[in-house]
Amino acid sequence: MLSKPNVKEVVPKVGNRYESVLALAKRARQIESARSAKRKECKEKNTEFTEDMSDAVDIAAKEIAEGKVYVKIKGEYAVTPESEMEREIKEAQEAMQEKDKE
Repeated sequence: MLSKPNVKEVVPKVGNRYESVLALAKRARQIESARSAKRKECKEKNTEFTEDMSDAVDIAAKEIAEGKVYVKIKGEYAVTPESEMEREIKEAQEAMQEKDKE
């Protein structure tokens, strides 16, 4: 179950609920695949597997919501890294302007 961040926080990074669910599922599968490979490697080396065992869907949602992972739909980014950065710069500039007014 997706609790934090919820779907409402992921949708703006992807475009719509349907694409959000697909993106979350794909990223969660990637996370689990990497975990599986690491478990296998640890087993071969007789070492302990010590990774955070948080739910892969929650990790995927957090990565997408925070802008650590960008989603491509039909070969194009839903939200481009550049547009995300531009938005953050604009917000910072607006905050500075408000601070200067005070």
